[in-house]
Amino acid sequence: MSNSLERVATRGDRLAALLLLAMVLSAAAGSKAQIVAPSGRTLFNEGLLVRSVLRLDTFEEPSGGGQLTTLRSVNALVWGVRPHTSLSLVVPVVRTERTAAGGGSETSTTGAGDASVFARYDVIRRNVPGGYTRLAPELGLKLPTGGVAGTGSTDLVAGLVFSHVRDPDWWIADVQVTSSGSGNDELRAGQRRRFDLAYLRRVRPRGGLGIPMVLLVLELNGESADETRRSGIAVPTTGGEVLFLSPGVEYIVSRRLVLEASLPIPIAQDLGAARPKPKVSAILGMRWLF
Repeated sequence: MSNSLERVATRGDRLAALLLLAMVLSAAAGSKAQIVAPSGRTLFNEGLLVRSVLRLDTFEEPSGGGQLTTLRSVNALVWGVRPHTSLSLVVPVVRTERTAAGGGSETSTTGAGDASVFARYDVIRRNVPGGYTRLAPELGLKLPTGGVAGTGSTDLVAGLVFSHVRDPDWWIADVQVTSSGSGNDELRAGQRRRFDLAYLRRVRPRGGLGIPMVLLVLELNGESADETRRSGIAVPTTGGEVLFLSPGVEYIVSRRLVLEASLPIPIAQDLGAARPKPKVSAILGMRWLF
């Protein structure tokens, strides 16, 4: 009799642990996502989330040996309209500096970039103890709202986001295609295709879920672009491909606050001679769920 009671108690403990795991995941998992992916890819239920990202990139200028530095402050407001539907507004501010070879003359500009709006819908959502699986198509529109940092074009963005979570392992992947309209100086950027694959591993707490929580993140980020056209004529050496390996960390301070950092490293590139070559990048970010 006592052995039977012990087995029942053990099963009850396991069930309680699984229920607790599911509760913590549903509260905190929505803030976990790629760090480098451009639109944040944050999946969560109804509510409001603000994501702020500060990204520093340095490039080698295509000619003359100078350096191009961009500092982007990207702010996104994500609204979970319904459990399966979210809307996002993304507004960047960009500072650009150009330094001549040998640290000579320097020029800089600061201004708002073009704003984007996105809509995402979960066509597949499967919740299980210790995780979930989601598949969500996404449509977006980049609008010519920016100043000196804008392109002057209206771009259509289509994507697909896949998430598969079985704690302590988290997998998030997406693909995205951008088709641009005509912009400033009759320029029309070539179609751009990118993918992001992120693996997250919970390392704290070690014995099970709890908050605060620390996750190590490793992303593979790739992008390819067709040549830019001016007045319908291709501009040579403006397309190309680049691949980044991006180690990072996410620190879940509470169920509503996440801090993150990443260091994208270019590991392969085949860029046209007219495009700046990426060198060093760094990302700091924050997600706040209301």
